[in-house]
Formats: sequence, structure tokens, C-alpha cells
Amino acid sequence: MKGKPITNDTVITIGKSISMGRFLDFFKEATSTNLPYGEHNIWLAAQVGKTVGESVESYVETSKVKPIAQKLSEERFNIISNPDKAFIVAFDKWLESLGYDYGGGIGDGYGWGKYMIIYGKTGVKSRPCPARIYIKDDGKIQLRFFLKNIDKHRKYIENAPSYVKDGFAFDWGDCKNCVSTCKTMKIYTIDDRLYNKCCHSTVYFSDPTVEKLPDLMALYSEFNPVKKAK
Repeated sequence: MKGKPITNDTVITIGKSISMGRFLDFFKEATSTNLPYGEHNIWLAAQVGKTVGESVESYVETSKVKPIAQKLSEERFNIISNPDKAFIVAFDKWLESLGYDYGGGIGDGYGWGKYMIIYGKTGVKSRPCPARIYIKDDGKIQLRFFLKNIDKHRKYIENAPSYVKDGFAFDWGDCKNCVSTCKTMKIYTIDDRLYNKCCHSTVYFSDPTVEKLPDLMALYSEFNPVKKAK
């Protein structure tokens, strides 16, 4: 590694003489493990002021992929209420049955929340994402589905429970054509009203609960029907 050498006595400081990337590369090489996707910045920020030697055990423990219920038992997730944790666990179990997982890491929310759970397809490199769960600063959660061709499912949405319908029919988040060549805006019609939404404003559900999960599962299945074996 170039620059000042890292030893067990090196104190971790961010943005100083040793970059974050070099610290992470050192831990990865020294322990032959790697943190789950999304955990890197959060974990390293928690180690500031500690020595590399003190942080090795934490790195190894954090790198272990754990069931979501065990992951949510970490102290940083004490801000999440038990009902919301119950929803996350139930949602995770359902998506797992469809061939998706959270990858073992719960990382930074990057403006959407304090933390973010990103689901992806298992067994493939690209890991297409069906959903995310955002964890806000106050611990409340928000579910987001990534859905296409909304107009094709217009009748289903119009007859869905209001909680589901509200994920599509809302007044905020209109597309401002911030990029003239944007091809990701969502244009669709609900109850004879035309919506032209920024792709970043769809499809969100605030305060999801275990009781609402069957309706959310049905919505997802409407857009992504299980293919029958030939």
C-alpha cells in the first residue's frame, strides 16, 4: 500500500493522512473477509478513534451474513419499533421465498433515510432490485417497490385498498424534466387523471405493517406473476 503504513497501533481517523479506502482494503486483506454491501462507511465511522488492532474483531463479526432478525438486533436499530421490525422480518421472509435477499448489509440511506435495506436477486451478479426499505432518522420505515408499465395494471390499482392506491395516486413528486433526455419518468393514468412522476417519487408506502403485507404482496404479484413451469 502506498503512503503511511497501517499497523495494529494505527488510530483510525477519516479524511486524514490515511484514506477510508486504504483502511477498508487493509481489513479485507488482513482478515480475508469483506463487509456486506452497504456496511462499509457506517462501520468505519463507528471505529474512528480506535486502533486497527481493536477494530479487527469488530470487522470480522460485522462481515458475517446474518438473518435479518438478528441484524436488526444491533444497537443502532433500537430506533425502530418492534411492530416495524416485525414487518421487516415478515417482508424479508416473503421476498426470500421469491429468490431475493438483503445481501447481509444495511447501509447508509443516502438522503432517503438514515439506513437503507436493498433487496436483490440471489445467484446473479447484477442483483436486480425489487424493493427497498428506508429507515428514517426517527426509526420509522418506508417501503418502496420498483414497478414498471403501471398503466397495464390500472384497473387493479383503481380497485386496490386505499393504502395501496395511494402509492400511485398522489400530488407530490411530479416530473420537472430536470434532464431533457430523461426516459425514466413514470407516466400513467389512475381514475382518469394523468400522472407524470419523477422516477424517484414512485412507488412508496409509508408505515407498512404486517397487517398490510398481504395487500402489498398481492400488488407485487400483480406486476410480477410467478411463471408456471412448462
